[in-house]
Amino acid sequence: MKYIEQIKSIALALLIFLSLALTFTIWTFTPTLETIETTSAVEVELGEKKIVDQVIQPTNVLYQFSDENITGTSEQEQITLLLSEMEQWQIHDLAVVVEDAPLETLRAYLHDINRAVLYYPAPVPFPVYDDMMDITDKTIPEASFDRVVIDWGNIEGNNFNLYFVNSKSKRIYTGSVSAIQLKRFESTIVQRAFEYAPYVTNENIGELPIYIQRDAKDVTTYRYLQEDIPPQRFVDGLFENPGSVQSTGAITNKEYSDESDAIMGVEDTNKSITYVQPKAETSDPAIPSDLIFKTVDFINSHSGWTNDYRYFNMVPLNQQIEYRLFVDGAPVFGPLATDLKLNWGIDSEVEQIFRYERPFYILESWGETGTTKMEAGESILKAFNHLDEKDLATITDIVPGYELRRDDREPERLLSLEPAWYFKADGKWHHLSKEMLGGGKFGLE
Repeated sequence: MKYIEQIKSIALALLIFLSLALTFTIWTFTPTLETIETTSAVEVELGEKKIVDQVIQPTNVLYQFSDENITGTSEQEQITLLLSEMEQWQIHDLAVVVEDAPLETLRAYLHDINRAVLYYPAPVPFPVYDDMMDITDKTIPEASFDRVVIDWGNIEGNNFNLYFVNSKSKRIYTGSVSAIQLKRFESTIVQRAFEYAPYVTNENIGELPIYIQRDAKDVTTYRYLQEDIPPQRFVDGLFENPGSVQSTGAITNKEYSDESDAIMGVEDTNKSITYVQPKAETSDPAIPSDLIFKTVDFINSHSGWTNDYRYFNMVPLNQQIEYRLFVDGAPVFGPLATDLKLNWGIDSEVEQIFRYERPFYILESWGETGTTKMEAGESILKAFNHLDEKDLATITDIVPGYELRRDDREPERLLSLEPAWYFKADGKWHHLSKEMLGGGKFGLE
């Protein structure tokens, strides 16, 4: 019995020691955890990256030597030659010369003797043009224009003038270039332009004259092998966390979504994808130059220039912009998807894409090419005689282009590209069908 108290004391001491040891172990224990990886947007290269001056191009250029001698071109090589020459110029002293020009004034600026006119399919903001050319003014207006007039026939002081015309707002800006540049311009550009194809117009069409190539010409037709970009590559390039994306639906019309409510649909009928991030929707209008710069950067983020897409339309109020497919310098229209259409947005003060529609095919390998005759411009202009005066006034452009569709003979394997004429009326593009050319029903809705 005499040892019982000693045993109790030893046991109590051991319990206290074990308690302290356990407490220390808990405090200092570092568990070995399995790392759970969270995948963010993957760097994807669908095609190429491009700079602004590669996607903003005039569709054609007109040269007026006299009232009877007017030539023009839509050939990419000839337009590139002109733009390369203009890149050497320093443009200065931008200023408004007419705030709201009457139609007669616009015609006088656009179609006087010894002038060249560059036609852009959509308004180009001056800050974007400065990125392409060299404007030396310290302050550059946000204003836009869709036509650039080179007045090579008049020298004022030591300069010749450029005019920047917005055919919609009817505002005209002027800018000056040193006359030293004129000699090279006349020898490099003007002399060659004298030999370009003759252009004609019909004064009854449009509020402003619309010039197109007078004669028929040979153009190339294409039959391309269908080459598609797998939807997963768009998922990797567009979603914030591709690893969390879920898919539903059939293979030909699949839908992808993630925990942020972003959604991407694949539409096999017109060979397109549509990505939407609902939380980025905004009612704020866009600053036009910012919209161009930001959307070009966005497409570059996944090297999305899979073919020759060019700036073609903008609606600043909706933050919407369109880059259309071009082949051999001509715009391409449906029924298949033929443009990159973007709506810019913002979420939690971070600007980002709200809606992005685009083709998922690539035009690269052709199975067959051919040559066909494009209808003469004179015949095209005569076809519009079927329209009444009111409809004629709504027409703002007439262009030779291409129609892209599934090949009639091998629709599952080939895409066909056939030349066609198109015209723009009330802001919408219409196909000028062979029935219309032959005197069939011709109306605008």
